[in-house]
Parts: sequence; C-alpha cells; structure tokens
Amino acid sequence: AEAAAWRRMSAGTPDERQGALANFAAQLPADGKVTVNFKHAGDAPILKKSTFKLPATTTIATVADQLRKQLQLAPQDPLFLYCSTAFAPPPDEKLGDVAQCFQVGSALVLHYCTTPAWG
Repeated sequence: AEAAAWRRMSAGTPDERQGALANFAAQLPADGKVTVNFKHAGDAPILKKSTFKLPATTTIATVADQLRKQLQLAPQDPLFLYCSTAFAPPPDEKLGDVAQCFQVGSALVLHYCTTPAWG
C-alpha cells in the first residue's frame, strides 16, 4: 500500500500528485499524535512500557532524550534509534514526517540500542 501511494505521489499530473500527497498526509491521527512502539535491540535495557503517543511535531532528538531518561541512561551513554531496522533518522526530523513514510499499521516502530546495529 505504501509503495502504491508513493508511486501515485511521484507520477501523474501535478493535481494528481497533490491529491495523493494530501491522502497520504491524512493518515496521521486528527489529534496530531503519533503512536510509537519502541523495540530494544542488542544489549539495550527493556522498557516496561514500550508504546507511547507523542506529538507529531516532536523531533527525533527530543524522542531520544526522553527515551534516554526512561532507560535511565546517563547523557554521555550512547543511544541509537533506527527506523525500519535499516537507518537512523536525522535528529532534526519531525516524528510526524517519519511516521508518514514508515509507519506500519497504526504505529511507528523505532528500534533502540546502545551500540550501532544497522545502517
């Protein structure tokens, strides 16, 4: 479904592309929040609660800071966040933008670890 939406946004007339982009953007909840499911990887501590609803305007850097507090990691301890077990989203990227492209079902899955794991 995501691939089909992506093709519609990159092909066709400008009006068709704009319509496809609007439909894709409408997938975010009306409350402006993104459901994030955190999954640990490697030797990272396990969260007691792994699913959170966060504002779509939150940056990845803020998510990492909050996750660091939840895991009781010191500021100097390494923490890596990965999306789709493949890449690390940039710290200044908005959570809503990442969710629009990589959300699976109703949640954005972010893996976290204390040592580099993927791409």
